[in-house]
Amino acid sequence: MLARDKNQLSYIYSSTSHLGKQVLGYVQGLKKKVEIIDISKEGLSDTIWVELRDNLDVPFDEIFTTQNEDLSDYGDKDSFSKTDWIKIINKRPELLQKPIAVNGDSVMLIAHRSEILKFFDVDSAGLEKTFGHEAPTTSSTTKGEKFVK
Repeated sequence: MLARDKNQLSYIYSSTSHLGKQVLGYVQGLKKKVEIIDISKEGLSDTIWVELRDNLDVPFDEIFTTQNEDLSDYGDKDSFSKTDWIKIINKRPELLQKPIAVNGDSVMLIAHRSEILKFFDVDSAGLEKTFGHEAPTTSSTTKGEKFVK
């Protein structure tokens, strides 16, 4: 089972993915406890894959990048079962091109680098433009803003 603590991020990626490595840099910069899982080095259980798919509410063929990939050794892609997809990803971790972020009950398939910041509600809120010699405001100045600490 994945950690489902709202104070911890689980970051699932393949180190063969360019996007996965880029987002990893953002994740490592967060001042939050992070569990990093590189599926190229360590696999996930079947149960976790099914749980992730169910939480994302998308079919496996939207989680894994199969364009330009020959999967004919496994049969017809349109007829793959959950079990088929799990066997394929365990043998071909490079098919996970979009990393997955888990924080508490929230799960997100990351398609762009900046989405990891949106996942944590990190943006420029509370940062005011100042002259170079003035320190910026880096704390919440509006009720309801969320900052990762």
